[in-house]
Amino acid sequence: MKKAFLLLAIVLISFSCKKGKEVDTQKINKETSETFINFDKYTFNTTENTREKITLSKESMYILDFWYLECEPCVKQHKEIREYQHILAKNNIKVIGISIDRSQKNWRNYLKKHQYNWQNYNQFQEENDLKYDLNIKFFPRYYYVNDKGFILRKFNSFKQVINYLKIKK
Repeated sequence: MKKAFLLLAIVLISFSCKKGKEVDTQKINKETSETFINFDKYTFNTTENTREKITLSKESMYILDFWYLECEPCVKQHKEIREYQHILAKNNIKVIGISIDRSQKNWRNYLKKHQYNWQNYNQFQEENDLKYDLNIKFFPRYYYVNDKGFILRKFNSFKQVINYLKIKK
């Protein structure tokens, strides 16, 4: 009985140590290169009433902002994005807003009224729907993405993004 208990303890200890390392590796992989967004697959509505694909510039990083007008936290956090926009640009980080609003007219009027001039797109119930493919169910949702389209990190608020990037006003 004592031998069985000792053997079980050794197995559990070695498994837990090994498991801890595996979890860390999995977490790193999950937060980085596991999810790739192929932007060539998606078409978005623009503020100029055209349709286009999102093109990522080399050596830039991106914050994707998934939102809609009826989402109070989404709208509130746009003011924060505007406050940090020039600092982000100095750090070669671009913001891309992706609205899921049904009314493109209301979406365009909102952006124009508030002068939110970072890249903004609208996509609602498309055949290839990015929000659906990323399984986004709660808003706002932010994705930190590199120039190749790999998701580096996901956030529930813009403040979390700024804290993660260690950017100060």
